[in-house]
Amino acid sequence: MAALLRPVLNASDAFLKHPLCALAETAATTLFKAIAHGALIIHTPQHTYHFGQPLTPHASLAHPPRAPVAELTVRSPNFWLRLCAMGDLGFSEAYMYGEVECNDLINLFMVFLANQEQLGTLENSLLTRLGAYIPQLGLTANIVNTLTNARKNISAHYDISNAMFMGFLSKDMTYSCAIFPELDSDLRDPSPSSSASASLSAATSSSGSPRSSPRALHTGTSTPSTLADPEGGVGDTLKELQGSALRLFHLDGAAHLHHHRPHTPFSAEGEDALEDAQMRKLRHIIRKADIRPGHRVLEIGSGWGSMSILITSSIPGTTVDTLTLSTQQAELARARAAAAGLADRVRVHLLDYRAMPAAWAGAFDRVVSVEMIEAVGQEYFETYWAKIDWALKPDTGVGVVQGITIPEARFEKYMRDLDFIRKWVRSVSVFPVNATADLFPGGFLPTLTFMLDTLAKGSKGRLVVDAVENIGPHYARTLREWRRRFEARFEEAIVPALRKEYPAVMGADDATAREQIEVFRRKWIYYYCYCEIGFTTRKLGDHIVTFTREGNAGYGCHVSE
Repeated sequence: MAALLRPVLNASDAFLKHPLCALAETAATTLFKAIAHGALIIHTPQHTYHFGQPLTPHASLAHPPRAPVAELTVRSPNFWLRLCAMGDLGFSEAYMYGEVECNDLINLFMVFLANQEQLGTLENSLLTRLGAYIPQLGLTANIVNTLTNARKNISAHYDISNAMFMGFLSKDMTYSCAIFPELDSDLRDPSPSSSASASLSAATSSSGSPRSSPRALHTGTSTPSTLADPEGGVGDTLKELQGSALRLFHLDGAAHLHHHRPHTPFSAEGEDALEDAQMRKLRHIIRKADIRPGHRVLEIGSGWGSMSILITSSIPGTTVDTLTLSTQQAELARARAAAAGLADRVRVHLLDYRAMPAAWAGAFDRVVSVEMIEAVGQEYFETYWAKIDWALKPDTGVGVVQGITIPEARFEKYMRDLDFIRKWVRSVSVFPVNATADLFPGGFLPTLTFMLDTLAKGSKGRLVVDAVENIGPHYARTLREWRRRFEARFEEAIVPALRKEYPAVMGADDATAREQIEVFRRKWIYYYCYCEIGFTTRKLGDHIVTFTREGNAGYGCHVSE
C-alpha cells in the first residue's frame, strides 16, 4: 500500500499542501479560542491572533502579567499541518526546522499546561484521528514530511561528543540532576553566576533564544541542610577532600581535555553554583550509601568519572569498578582518574552490566547508579535489579540508584504515545555516544511503583528499600544552567566540535551546513525547556532509592531532617 500511495502523494504535493495547511490553521485557531488562562499571541503573514486573557494597559510582552504570556511567529504554513497531525511532537519538529519562532518556550508550555483541559481536544481532531491510521498504511509520519517538503532529519539525530558536553556541563562533568541549596533561587534572586549566564543567553535571543526576560517564580522551600552536607566531623573532612577532588579535574595532565573552556563569570574557580550543586548531590549519594574506608564499590554508568573520582579521593582505601558502554566516556574517565593519581583504584570497564564476570558475584560492599536506569528498557528492569543483588555482598550490601521517573497517572499515555524526547533526543542519559542503542528513543521512564516492584521481584526480596527521595524539582534549575551555558558557548565551543565530529554535513562554510547546525541548536534548546517545565510541574520526577539487606544492622539510619 505504501509503495502505491507514495508516488501519488509526491505528485500531488503542491495540490494537497496548501488547502490542508489552511484547513489545519482554521482547526488550530478555532481550538485556541478555548484558552482561558494566560495568553497566546500568534503572528502569521496575514493575521495576528490573540487568544486567552487580554493584556492590560500596564502589561506587555516586555512586562508580562502574572499569568503566562507567549508569542509565536509562524514562518511557514507547514507549522499548522504538523501541529494538527502530530500535536506536541509536531510543534517540536516545526520549532526545530524554523517553521515557527517562539519568544519564550517556558511560558508557552505554561500556557498549554494551564489550558490542557481545553486544548485536550487537539488529540481528537480530525487530522489527528486520520493520522492514527497512517501507520496501518505503512507510511508512518512520512505523509506529513512529504506534504510539508520537510528536509531530511539529519542533524537532529546526531549524538554529541565529549567536547560538546564540555561546552555546557560544569567542570565536574556530571550529567544528572544536581541538588541546590534552595529551589529556583536563580529566578527569584539571581546570583552573580546566574546573572552573568542569563545576560549572555539574552545576547542570543535574536537568533531564537526561547526566553526573553527573567521571571520571579517560587517553586518550593530550601533543601534540608542534611541533604547538602554529611553530618558532624565527617562533613568537614569531606568538604576539605571535595576541594581536593575538584582540583583533580583540572591538573596539568588533563589540561588538553579542557583547553577550549572560556573563562566566563559562571565558570570561574569557586563561583559556579552548578558545580557546587553537582558535588552536593554526589556527596549526598555517597552518604546515603554509607561508603566507608576500604569498601569496594560497583558503579553502573560511569559518566565522565565524577562519582568514582570523588569516592576514591575522599574515602581512604576505596576502589571503584565503573561500567559504561561509551568508548568516549571510558577514555575521558580513565584520563581523569590517571591525572588524579587514582588509576589503580578507579577501574573503568567498557562493559554491559549483564555481562559482569563471574568473579564479581557477592564481591561489592556498595552499588551506586546515577540516571542510568532510564536506558535499561522496560523488559530488563528485573534483570537490572537481579544483577545488583548478585553483585552485592549477601549480608551487608547497600545500594543507591537515582533515576528519572514518570507519575503513575501519566504512565498509560506515555507508553501509548511517541513524544519529543523519545523520538528526537539521544544521549540524555549516561551513555552519550557509541552506546548499543539510542537511549531515549529505545529507553523507558519507569514510575516509582514500577521501580520498587521490579526491585522486589528481581532480587526475590533480598534487597530491602530503606529510603526514597524525589529531587526532581532541582532538575529544573539544572536544565536552566545547562541551557545558559549551551547558548553562551554555542559558537565558540559547540559549533567547532560539531564541525569536527561531522565534517561531511556540518564542516562546510555554507548555508546548508549552517542550516543543519541551527536544527541541532534548536533541538537542544527545545529539549532543555521541555524537560525543565516537566520537572517544575512534577510531570517528571527524579527519585533516589536506597536499599540494603535484611538484618544489616550496621548500616544505621540515615534520616534527612
